[in-house]
Amino acid sequence: MHKDENNSAIFAAFHKSFRALQGEMSLADFAKKLGMSQALVRTYLEGTRFPDFQALQKISGLCGVSVDWLLGRSAFRVEENANITAKEMGLSEDAALLLQNAHNSDKQEEGLYPQLVSSIIENKHFTRFIMQIRFYKSRIEEIEQNLKGAPPSMRDFYSYRLKAERAAVIDVLSDLLNDMVPPPDFKK
Repeated sequence: MHKDENNSAIFAAFHKSFRALQGEMSLADFAKKLGMSQALVRTYLEGTRFPDFQALQKISGLCGVSVDWLLGRSAFRVEENANITAKEMGLSEDAALLLQNAHNSDKQEEGLYPQLVSSIIENKHFTRFIMQIRFYKSRIEEIEQNLKGAPPSMRDFYSYRLKAERAAVIDVLSDLLNDMVPPPDFKK
């Protein structure tokens, strides 16, 4: 990559990162947070100006992100997060090894693509999906306890109840999938 191409890539990465930092904040609120004039912040947001090193460090410190992330040299907003261990995440050894092997393999073993796993976990419906599965699992355990010594007529009741809980899990999974890969609009 030539120097101009490299500078252009860094400039574009900063522009994208800086806009992400603004999020839903107004220009006035964002400028106030940064302790900069609205005019200066506007030039950064519009991509017409690039900050000097002191301004990069100031933005980094005030927003709690690394300079490397601001410049597109790291995918991690906070560099310390790049080294979070499987133990800290609560992953089993098998899960951690599966993710590591998929990341380090050209074959993308077992169809596991780390980028896809990241997209699923980052999806706004993922937490709801996990909570629904936990609820479903606890409902199964509760029903198994209630079925011990229960009359046969109760089996149908619990079976129906479990089907409703399973349908709720599937609904949330459907929301997650549709958000990640929206189906085509067949009405057009």
